[in-house]
Amino acid sequence: MHEFGLFKLLTPALEKYTQDENIRQITYLKLKIGELKGVVPEHLEHAFEHFKEEHPKFRSCVLEYEISKVSFRCSACGELFNNSAVCPKCGAGFPEFASGDEFEIVEIRKE
Repeated sequence: MHEFGLFKLLTPALEKYTQDENIRQITYLKLKIGELKGVVPEHLEHAFEHFKEEHPKFRSCVLEYEISKVSFRCSACGELFNNSAVCPKCGAGFPEFASGDEFEIVEIRKE
C-alpha cells in the first residue's frame, strides 16, 4: 500500500508549515493526485487516518482530494490533449506530461 509512502513524502512540508505558522490544528487538507500515482481511495483514506494518529495537529483534519486525469502537452506546438502519444493538431510525437503525475497540496485550513 504505497499510499502510506505518499503521506511520508508530505510529512516534512506539513510539519514545517505547522511550526513556521505556529498552528494549533490543521482542520482541512486538500490534495491533487494524478491518476498515474495509482492511488486507491480507500487506501488513501486509511493511510490518512494513520497519519492523523501520529501527528496530533491533524487529529481533527478532514481530507479531500481530487484525482487529475492524464493529459499531454505537445512539445512542438503546445497543444493540450489526452489519450494519445501523437499530437492531434500537428502530428508531433513525444509529448510531455501536462497533468496526471502530480501529488501536491492544494489547500490547508488551520486554527
